Amino acid sequence: MTGHFKIVFSDIDGTLLDSQNRVPVKTREAILELEQRGIPFVLISARSPEGMEPIKRELGNHAPMVSFSGGLIQDAEGNVLSEKKIGLELAVALKDMFDREFPQLCCNTYGGSLWVVDDDRNPWVRGEEAITGLKASVGTVAEQFAAMGGVHKFLLMGEPEEIRSAQERIHQVYPQLSLGASKPEYLEVMDGTVMKSAGIRMLCSKLNIPVEESIAFGDGLNDVGMLQAAGRGYAMANAPAEVRERVAHTAPDNDHEGILAVLQELFDL
Repeated sequence: MTGHFKIVFSDIDGTLLDSQNRVPVKTREAILELEQRGIPFVLISARSPEGMEPIKRELGNHAPMVSFSGGLIQDAEGNVLSEKKIGLELAVALKDMFDREFPQLCCNTYGGSLWVVDDDRNPWVRGEEAITGLKASVGTVAEQFAAMGGVHKFLLMGEPEEIRSAQERIHQVYPQLSLGASKPEYLEVMDGTVMKSAGIRMLCSKLNIPVEESIAFGDGLNDVGMLQAAGRGYAMANAPAEVRERVAHTAPDNDHEGILAVLQELFDL
C-alpha cells in the first residue's frame, strides 16, 4: 500500500486544523516525513494564497498549493501553474446584483492578494480576519480589480437560509458560475470551471502523477467532488453527514488528528 500513493491533498479548515485553528505537532512531523520520501502534501482550500501561506509556513514543507478552490494553482516556488478568474465586467454586474438583491449578506471580493469589502467593521469581516490573520481593504470591485481584469472569488457570508436563497438565485441568473458552500454560512462564487476536483486533476497531470495515486482529505460540501475524484478520499468524522455519506472512507475527526491516523496506516509512519 505504501508505494501506491504518490501525493496527498488536504483541505485546511476543519480538516488539517483542529478546532483551535492549530496544526497538530505530530501531523506536521508526519507531513515532513512524507516530503522526505518524495510525497508532496498539498494544501487545497477556498482560502486566498495569503490566507494559506501562514499554514504552509507552519508546516514547513515545500509542496505546490491550490487556492481559491482551484482558481489559482501554484508550484512549490509560488509560480502560477493555472489561473481562472471571473472577468471584470461580470464581476461588477455580480456585485451590483448582490448589493441590490441580498443587502443583508456580507460580500467579500478576492483577487490575487486583494481582499476587498464594503465595510471592514462588519462582524462577519472581523471574524474572517481573526480566522485568517489577514486585513480586509475597503473599496469597489471596478476600481480595485481593474488592473487584474477580474476576480478570483466572491465570498458571501450570512445566515444559512439567506445563503441558500442567494445560491438558488445566482444559479438561476448565472448558471455558468461555480457555487460552493464550504459551510452553511459561506457561499463561494467563482468561474464555472473552478472546482477542487479539477484542481487536483490538473496538478496531478502537471506532476505526472496518475490521479488514482492521490489521497485527499476534506470536511465540507465543496470537498465532496475532490474526495470522489482522488484515488482515495477521506471525509473527516467531523464532516456533515451528507458529506460522509457520499465519500467511501472516513478519517477520525480534526481534533483527534484524523489525517495523522490515516497517514500512519497507509505509509507505515
